[in-house]
Amino acid sequence: MSLIAAVAMLASCKEVDPLAETELGEMGVTSVKAAFTGEVYENDPDASFSAQPDANGNIVIEVPYFYPETSDYEVPEELLTNMKVSATLATGTNIEPGLGLMDLTQTHHITAYDAAGRTKEYSLTAKITKLSGCDFSSFNVTSAGTLYQGIINPGQKTISLMVTETELSGCTVEYTASPHATVSGYTEGMSIKDGDKFTVTAHNGTDKTEYTVRFSVPEKITYGARLGSEKNLWTKYFSMNYGLTMTDSPIRLASEGDNLYMLAGGALHSIDRKTGDYLGTVALPDGYTVNSIMNDEAGNIVFAADASSEFKVYYMESIDGTPVELISYTNATGSSNIGNIRVAGNVKENAVVTANTAGLAPTGIVWEITGGVAGPARTVTGIPGGGTLWNAYNGCFAPVSSRLSDGILALGYWSVYDLYYTGDMSTFSMVYDPDPQTGNENPNCVTTVSFNDARYCAIGLGSHFNYGAVPYFSVIDATTPTAMSDATLYTVPYNDLQFSGFKGTGATSDVLMVISEDGYYMDVYFADGNYDVITCYEFDCIQQ
Repeated sequence: MSLIAAVAMLASCKEVDPLAETELGEMGVTSVKAAFTGEVYENDPDASFSAQPDANGNIVIEVPYFYPETSDYEVPEELLTNMKVSATLATGTNIEPGLGLMDLTQTHHITAYDAAGRTKEYSLTAKITKLSGCDFSSFNVTSAGTLYQGIINPGQKTISLMVTETELSGCTVEYTASPHATVSGYTEGMSIKDGDKFTVTAHNGTDKTEYTVRFSVPEKITYGARLGSEKNLWTKYFSMNYGLTMTDSPIRLASEGDNLYMLAGGALHSIDRKTGDYLGTVALPDGYTVNSIMNDEAGNIVFAADASSEFKVYYMESIDGTPVELISYTNATGSSNIGNIRVAGNVKENAVVTANTAGLAPTGIVWEITGGVAGPARTVTGIPGGGTLWNAYNGCFAPVSSRLSDGILALGYWSVYDLYYTGDMSTFSMVYDPDPQTGNENPNCVTTVSFNDARYCAIGLGSHFNYGAVPYFSVIDATTPTAMSDATLYTVPYNDLQFSGFKGTGATSDVLMVISEDGYYMDVYFADGNYDVITCYEFDCIQQ
């Protein structure tokens, strides 16, 4: 009896498996990423490719046939023999053998396991795959000397041309399609009618999309940009893609037609607006110094130079046009910097022009343009606890609209990093709190534009050092400035912009919004010097 009691007592004291009463979650490999190795790819964020396991545990990394996909460089199989491989695992999962540098032309077998004793088997390999993209991104028709810009509806697979005739004859078509795709249904000089079809066939010869031409005006949504329409047209890195090194001199952006202009390091650079390809330098106006540049909403190029005494603002109808003096102002502050100009409206008709002034102080100047003539300068002050700027280029005032009565926005690297608004030029209130703020932000650029009966504001937060949640930019509905706190249209995450790595070449940024001539698209451009990056995101207002 004593022996039985002792055995029972020992049994009752047996340690309970802590996992026995725990509800087990998912385990295993979530995804695998493989990146090209070698110096040419070490700072290239796009040189890595991901895949998820299928139902049988097979993981096949698909490497594009061309890299970059827009190039004609065919990826050799040798690049797959030494790829840097990493995995995302479910919580509590381990794998063996470990990953690292691997020859993915071979099949590797991986076992995932956890503390509960569960296991899963995976096979991992890579293959070079022909491209599957089969879409139009632009489609323009010229007939009898008239250009018709096609409005592409990606949901309905239609191309709308604003045509009143029953037929366009002698057509020349210029289009942009997915890399290495082919287009059928078009011949030079053909006639185009409503209902005609064009087919984009992918490089792989299998995937294809048929588009139907419609002679009609595409329907717009009732207000502003369509939620969910945002797409990244391109992201480039100054050092890697352009061979440029940024400096502490300001980056400034302007647009004309298909060209994006970037003022940096005292030179004006030209970039293809739709592809991000670098086109070269552009001559500055002979005899003029340019430290600040942008375009107004009618496409005029507006520029100015820093001034410690007489400050002048000019405009040109095109980048190679003749500068016309718009504003002449005597700078009483003695500051060596009056610049970072912003424009809303059309300077040849009605507009508002702002500039940062007084060097490091949180003070701006604003002029209202009426009938192409600038009114008297007005000083803009009153940012609460503004303090002083770290750099004279890092303060920005922007008009809400072409009417001064709609007020002014201010964003700067003052002692406050928030976006402020004033309607009377002297009493500012905080209207937007950029988030997240982690102490490394350089909130130095803000701009506005009208799009589909809405007024949008874009703010850019650059970086000072190599930490924190920057750079990034946000697009906000500013139609009612005092209601901007809950009106974010889109924010580009900083981890989408950091891949080139911190260069420390210049704490300077700029942001620019450009509306297409047909009024259906809004492109937002953002550049940051320290992180070596320039990017373009597109929004539309097309009814799907």
